[in-house]
Amino acid sequence: MWSLGLIGMIFLTFVALYMKMRTDLSEITSTVKKIIHGNINHRIRLQTGNKSIQRLARHLNDLLDQYQHVLVKSKTNEEMRKKFISNMSHDLITPLTSLLGYIEVLKKDPDLSEQEKREYIDIIDKKVHFLYEFMEQFFQLSKLEAKDVALRIEKINLSQIVRQTLLFYYDEFVKMETEPVILIPEQDLFVLGDLQATKRILNNLISNHLKYGADGEQFGIQLREEDRQVWVDLWDNGRGIPEHELEHIFERLYTLERSRNKKLQGSGLGLTIVKQLVEYQNGKIMVNSIPYEKTIFSFSLPKPS
Repeated sequence: MWSLGLIGMIFLTFVALYMKMRTDLSEITSTVKKIIHGNINHRIRLQTGNKSIQRLARHLNDLLDQYQHVLVKSKTNEEMRKKFISNMSHDLITPLTSLLGYIEVLKKDPDLSEQEKREYIDIIDKKVHFLYEFMEQFFQLSKLEAKDVALRIEKINLSQIVRQTLLFYYDEFVKMETEPVILIPEQDLFVLGDLQATKRILNNLISNHLKYGADGEQFGIQLREEDRQVWVDLWDNGRGIPEHELEHIFERLYTLERSRNKKLQGSGLGLTIVKQLVEYQNGKIMVNSIPYEKTIFSFSLPKPS
């Protein structure tokens, strides 16, 4: 009897936790819908012990605070407001609705096995993490598009930054059984740029290659000088990008055919952020692709005088 009572308590606790999570996510969804209908003064107010939900709510509130700050300084308030609301609708409602769907299944289906419950919980956790990462990127892109980013342009050692960034991805390369081809001149190359922005560019591009070029056997990175610029080339020999999609690759939220596989889908914002950050630093970026031969992203930053 005692063991049955304990099992019952555990089950009720489990149900209570996910009922609360469902309520919290419903509140977030409701807030987003109010924003979409024009109420940009609304904020999320939650009393929850779930740290992932807290983080998500806090990030959404931060985004709204930042947007209002930009709006006050802008001369095109109405146009910006409509654009922001349109983006918010597209970017948040779909993943939130999907998340609520999984919680609804957990709540309503009494026949789920413990294994199935664990699988659903894992999916929910990943989706909350995705939303948090997405909000970070959305927040960054909103600031970039509003030209509300203050970069610290100074002389930085690009060779060193590339080496350090590659080291961060060492475990990923081992897991993929890929040994990167690294072509960095012996003499360090310096550029004029912002340290954190440059790291973000490299992280986004390497992550993109690891995600979409994993079916190839090679990944490479090269630094080279050309006139008054230093170029970084990153390539792989994976599935590549169809020619008709190349011109859209840096567009906001453009989803490639290759990323429609749910296992590969990202936020659709990473490459847009890369382009904005490169151009903010007076650089250039381009992409070329021959599927299963070479897909190469190249960006440049100016050399110091």
